Amino acid sequence: MKRLLIAVLAVGASFAQADTWVMANNGGGQVVLTDRLCKGYKHVYYAYTHTPKFYMDACWALMDGKVHVVYENGERRVYEMNDFVQDQVTPKKKGTAL
Repeated sequence: MKRLLIAVLAVGASFAQADTWVMANNGGGQVVLTDRLCKGYKHVYYAYTHTPKFYMDACWALMDGKVHVVYENGERRVYEMNDFVQDQVTPKKKGTAL
C-alpha cells in the first residue's frame, strides 16, 4: 500500500485517472486525499475533510513518510500513510488543478 500511495504522489497530475484515498475521521466522515493539484502549488495536492454537518478544503503532501495536511483554517495535521485506503478512480484531465 505504501508503494502504491508513493507512486500516486510521484506522478500525480500525469495520470489519466484521478485517485482518491480516504481515512475515517472522528466526526463520522472522512479525510479525503486526491491526486489533483492544490490551486496555486506545483507539488501539493488537494484534500478535504467532511462529516454529515461539516466540510473543509485542504492541501496535502507526503513528507518523511507521513501525510501532512494543512486545512483552510490553518490547522495542520500529520497522518500515517497506512491509515488511508483507495476509495475510487474517476476520469480527469491531465494536470487539472482546483
